[in-house]
Amino acid sequence: MFRQKCYWSLFLLLTSPLLVIAAPYFRDVTDEMGLNFRHVNGFSAERRLVETVGSGGALFDFDNDGDLDVYLVQGNALSPSTAPPKNRLYRNDDGILIDITESANVGDTGYGLGAVAADYDSDGHRDLYVTNLGKNVLYRNNGDGTFTDVTEQAQVGCPLLSTSAAFADIDRDSDLDLYVCNYLAYTLESDIPCYFKNELRIYCGPNEYHGIPDVLYRNNGDGTFTDITESAGVYQPTTRGLGVVFTDVNGDRWMDIYVANDMSPNTLFINQGDGTFREEGVLRGVAYNGDGLANASMGIDAGDYDNDGDIDLWVTNFSLEANCLMQNDGDGYFEDVTFETNLADASFHSLGFGTRFIDFDNDGWLDLLVGNGHIWDNVEQMDATLRYAQPVQVFRNQGGSFADITTAAGLSETPYVVRGMLFGDIDTDGDVDVVLCQSNRPAVILRNDIGTANAWVTVKLVGTDGNTDAIGAQVTLEANGLTLLREVICGASYLSGNDFRLSIGLGDASRVDRLQIRWPNGTVHQLGEVPIRQAITFSQD
Repeated sequence: MFRQKCYWSLFLLLTSPLLVIAAPYFRDVTDEMGLNFRHVNGFSAERRLVETVGSGGALFDFDNDGDLDVYLVQGNALSPSTAPPKNRLYRNDDGILIDITESANVGDTGYGLGAVAADYDSDGHRDLYVTNLGKNVLYRNNGDGTFTDVTEQAQVGCPLLSTSAAFADIDRDSDLDLYVCNYLAYTLESDIPCYFKNELRIYCGPNEYHGIPDVLYRNNGDGTFTDITESAGVYQPTTRGLGVVFTDVNGDRWMDIYVANDMSPNTLFINQGDGTFREEGVLRGVAYNGDGLANASMGIDAGDYDNDGDIDLWVTNFSLEANCLMQNDGDGYFEDVTFETNLADASFHSLGFGTRFIDFDNDGWLDLLVGNGHIWDNVEQMDATLRYAQPVQVFRNQGGSFADITTAAGLSETPYVVRGMLFGDIDTDGDVDVVLCQSNRPAVILRNDIGTANAWVTVKLVGTDGNTDAIGAQVTLEANGLTLLREVICGASYLSGNDFRLSIGLGDASRVDRLQIRWPNGTVHQLGEVPIRQAITFSQD
């Protein structure tokens, strides 16, 4: 009864033009859910570069009880006399987050940056990969509430400055391979001092360091991985990888890889279907922005924003650079349509990190959320038009173009310093919620309080051929005159792992007329009418 009253209140808010502006679309429920996590970056007067890069985390159902648990990555005090803080795992118990880090054995104490979760060993339990400054960590989920560090056995330690990571089945052998972004040739001992006008100490930019190659690991199917970066054709010696997403950009049913690089051309690796890739970022129009410039790119995502049946790409960039929306022409070639879709001006003074396409209001059109925050804590001393802490931005999709509704959504008055941004339906009510991972500040949970006023269906796919999370599967849904394409992707955002369930908005539809599932192995399932306002699980035959 309480939830019905809440839905009715939301309906009144949505249908009243006077109230919709005053009502927050996302409500801070951090304290209500019992989350008490503060990121430590080891801030120092020396402003060491790594301090401002992280951090992130992952939303995933580690115990298969149907709701999302939260893993948050910690930095470090960077002081040998201080006990290092630990990453934390919180179990979701009916909307209350319980810290189970110690019993679960996932409290890594390295200088952490990001995390991603997926079932790499095909046992039905999602495992966890953590990126660090120094050796990364792979935790295997034992299925009993505990994890085991299998990094050495799996051979995925990658002791560099790693940032985002993602899993997908690149060779269609039914197990998940792993892509790891690496940023710079950096150690604490090699940190370079940088100054603004030779006076103000600031965090250095990436050009002060050499870029280093990312790494692609092939899953051998026996609990181990092999580094195939060079043989697979994804070796790029000096890129500065920050964000990655696996997606099928050209519709050939092979997973491609799009990487956001910092002050280097973004890279798009097209899967050749034979275990190799070809880098075609320039050829396909996604290496540079529409002016032919390489941006300082961080956050990344893939989705069909214009409902034309193909996958478009989205990247967040540095302040005084517009973010970039790349529209797919249907054959996997792209055009920068940021200005045409009204996304440029609003992003110019912001510095975007975590981001995703989500249909926050469940009207059938993918909107955009962007988490912002500058890397320079003293940026106002350098440019009075810029701010360190910045609001989360909401861009509502109006049928292919966007409107900045940050103020209407109630977010313009609260600035954050966002890095990772985790997306998923935390309260299982049919819309997408958000976790903000802040730099040297507390994590924040923003609950979506508007999406359930419209119709929706949540689709969970369960693969039975090894890829149990069905990463790479695509769902095509027809309802209310719209044909919607949604893809199960891994990676995206920045330093983040996100909910694999597909939350699909239906507007005022009374039913789903048709639903098609294209599984990663190419099998296609056609279904007729599907009920709405329900979470439905489909298993691969």
